[in-house]
Amino acid sequence: MKIAQLAPLSEAVPPKGYGGTELVVSQLTEELVRRNHDVVLFASGDSETDAELVSITPKALRMEKVPSHRWAAYEVRSLLRFLERKDEFDVVHNHMGFLAYPFLAQANCPVVSTIHNPMLDYCADIYRTFSHLPIVSISDAYRKLNLCDELNYVARVYNAVDSKGFHPGDLSADKIGDQDRKYLLFLGRISHAKGTADAIKIAKAKGLPLKIAGKVDDTDLKYFKENVEPELGSGIEYVGEVDFEQKRRLYKNAMAIVYPIHFEEPFGLVMVEGLASGTPLVALARGSVREILTDKTAVIGSNVDELVENFDRIFDLRSSDCIARANDFSVDKMTTGYEEVYAKVIGGFPKGKPLSSQSDSALAVK
Repeated sequence: MKIAQLAPLSEAVPPKGYGGTELVVSQLTEELVRRNHDVVLFASGDSETDAELVSITPKALRMEKVPSHRWAAYEVRSLLRFLERKDEFDVVHNHMGFLAYPFLAQANCPVVSTIHNPMLDYCADIYRTFSHLPIVSISDAYRKLNLCDELNYVARVYNAVDSKGFHPGDLSADKIGDQDRKYLLFLGRISHAKGTADAIKIAKAKGLPLKIAGKVDDTDLKYFKENVEPELGSGIEYVGEVDFEQKRRLYKNAMAIVYPIHFEEPFGLVMVEGLASGTPLVALARGSVREILTDKTAVIGSNVDELVENFDRIFDLRSSDCIARANDFSVDKMTTGYEEVYAKVIGGFPKGKPLSSQSDSALAVK
């Protein structure tokens, strides 16, 4: 198949630091190429891929410090470049969200979108307008929480992690309580949604050191200064945004990852990366958490006090169970899932008309 992958331009593919969507796009693209598909990746110019790379920006927009209110203009240019080549593809896979929808509607081939972020009120009407376009959910929780009865969900395909890159090595001391792990870890965007302040609260309640790794967006700078910065010191350390190798070391040496999210997490790559490192989690039951984590791999609670109360159960959890669970979210399984989706939407595509002129029923690939 000749497949177009449409990626956001805010981060490179794969990302140099933060960037869950871009990591998923990279893993999928490279595995599709390994499986002898002809893949064209629309992404930032500093992306690294064995596919054909098409870009209108030399570098990722955030790394180039392009103001975020201008990002949409660059991404529209990328989508216009896609339209110039829209007749070349057997299928188009959109990872850019609602912004791509008016452009997908002009394609002359099957399209499918993986929406990596919640469908909030400000954009829900756009998804409804193009409700006939096929969508893949990245978890069952995502579909349930995002216009599940109004849109054309065709499949659920979990995101993936290349577990080999995170393997902790020697598992002779399998139980977490028998391992020489020194600190708790919070890894992710520093924000209320991700629960950074509650991660600090949990660490302080247990008298344990906490390393905080992640980016601080301009919109979250006030949160950082009010809720994180005053707590630094006395075992609470902010290490900043990290690259892959730094992230791998942080995971491997943590006794647990603290994951007290305050929103309905669509998937959460941090959870699977931690598990692949043999590291359990302490997590609030929001979004996909109970879908990805189990009682053998995490302490899960409905509030922070419950997490503190049951925290010590992590010391009886085993790294081998965490790794085994991470293997359920492999790149191989994800790519096979998307190959099945591509075949499904191609098989349900009426020939000879652009998407914008086809009826909802004609594209209802159920």
